Amino acid sequence: MLRFHLMNPFDGMQREVEHLLRGFDLDPIVRREQGRINFIMREHDEKYQVEAALPGVNAEKLDINVVDRQLVIKGEFAPHDLPDNARVHRQERRSGCFEQSLMLTSKFDRDNIAAEYKDGILSISIPKAKEALPRRIEIKAG
Repeated sequence: MLRFHLMNPFDGMQREVEHLLRGFDLDPIVRREQGRINFIMREHDEKYQVEAALPGVNAEKLDINVVDRQLVIKGEFAPHDLPDNARVHRQERRSGCFEQSLMLTSKFDRDNIAAEYKDGILSISIPKAKEALPRRIEIKAG
């Protein structure tokens, strides 16, 4: 089974503290994680599929690399177009750069990884390496 680990072990604790502070209506002073992207990783018979919702990202500004066993995804959310006299009371739409790594713990075919960005969804197909695929062992009757 392919597993992935997000790089910062304090992410969960930070989310809990932010959730607690939001309960006291301190939302405007709570620092939000600017670059955190939520991924879905699925395992199929011959590949792994990674997906992330990235609305407003220009596909040409996405950068995906494999370094050892890390899948590194970088990109930039488009800036918001607001009139000069507009005052923002609450902002939940992302903007700015992000970078996130997923640690791949199983063998994969790094030469045939494919990525597609369509309708705001980034989809990355990671084929399993031949040695990671199930192999039937023939039994010789004696």
